[in-house]
Amino acid sequence: MQHILPSMIDAIHVRRSCRQFHPMKLIPDHAEKLQEFMKKMEIPFDHKVSITYHNVPQDQDIVYFKGPKQFIALSTSRSSIEQAKLGFLGEQLILYSESIGIRTCWMGHYRTKEVEDIVYGAPNLDDNNPLYCIILLGYIPEKTGLLDRFSQRRLSKKNRTLESFLHEHSLTELPDFIKSSLELASRAPSAMNSQKWYYLVQKTSEGYSIELSKPKGYQHFKWKHYDIDVGTAALHIWLGLRDAGIETKVDIINRDGDAVWRFHCSV
Repeated sequence: MQHILPSMIDAIHVRRSCRQFHPMKLIPDHAEKLQEFMKKMEIPFDHKVSITYHNVPQDQDIVYFKGPKQFIALSTSRSSIEQAKLGFLGEQLILYSESIGIRTCWMGHYRTKEVEDIVYGAPNLDDNNPLYCIILLGYIPEKTGLLDRFSQRRLSKKNRTLESFLHEHSLTELPDFIKSSLELASRAPSAMNSQKWYYLVQKTSEGYSIELSKPKGYQHFKWKHYDIDVGTAALHIWLGLRDAGIETKVDIINRDGDAVWRFHCSV
């Protein structure tokens, strides 16, 4: 994975969520590369997330706008920790896709019947392993629609400053490798670009620890699975630390129902 890190990190800076796609299938080279990456992507923890790739029948729509003809489905248990891991894995797939020229969009709301018919062949009756999200895959038309223009102008660029994410008990004088990793995390997507999470950086005997979680009990008014969003930020931190060559151990715990990420950095 080390050889593709630079292009995935570049994708963090340039990617925009799409709300309109060209009605064409992925070119074979892109489809093959993505499905191969799905099989071998590096994951620093065990998980129970199901990740599957699907084609959309030509005469069907799976979202409430002009959608693409491929998507990835992500399901797991109702555990907050597994939901957090789902966000980490899905974001890794998105950044890889963007790095090779595939445009993407996280979708937590979609045409449920149509998507479940494609993924399961019938309604999903397993209430213990819901289908939380899909990732749309495709290409954008030359002229984008109103939803895309709104997303780019109103949502995509409203990123908070790094300092605004720091926990009140966090170190504020940060080594460069932590600062750059947290700046990447501060560009992670979230519901309505709300970015409700914090960083708690502390010194340890081995080096540093970084804690990442949402404020206690926080729930977005439209999106109740916010641990998934925090998982996307966790992926950005991990990529940044990897790119800096920092040896890192990742732990995820449950604290009062919220997933808490801890990155232990040896320096």
